[in-house]
Amino acid sequence: MSHNTLVTYSSLTGNTKMVAGRIYEIIEGDKKLISLNDIKEVDINQFDRIVVGFWVDKGTADKRTREFIKKLSQKEVAYFGTLGADPYSEHGEKVRERVTALCSEKNGFLGGFLCRGKIDPKLVEKMGKFPLKLVHPLTPERLKRIEDAKPHPNEKDFQEAEEYFKNILNK
Repeated sequence: MSHNTLVTYSSLTGNTKMVAGRIYEIIEGDKKLISLNDIKEVDINQFDRIVVGFWVDKGTADKRTREFIKKLSQKEVAYFGTLGADPYSEHGEKVRERVTALCSEKNGFLGGFLCRGKIDPKLVEKMGKFPLKLVHPLTPERLKRIEDAKPHPNEKDFQEAEEYFKNILNK
């Protein structure tokens, strides 16, 4: 069966946009790649399958992506996301649970993929100004995670994303 696939993304630092491009390249059949900034230019009803990319904000997909997913109905939906933390950490697992639940509400859920991505330097600067009692103090552990995330997404992340989506989309 041939699908008409829309790959869309929300990107703050360019991480998610890069991953979107690599996933788009491996998709077979009719396809379109577009930023959520430009989604109004597209009739999403012409697509039966939608792959949604996001950056992680407050333990879930960013607000623009969440709003977009909530509008989807009767589609086959998959997601990919970038986050500063290890995607296999407890934080990563919570992100998966939240976004999977959101994608599954009114759609057929195909799967989800997370990879590391560098953290927006403006956000790091903001974190440094938070009072220490708040959620994201710049502890030595947090600073190490920020540093570890800087080279991501890298070629290994791209290849893992491509392989994951080949397996769930090109059957």
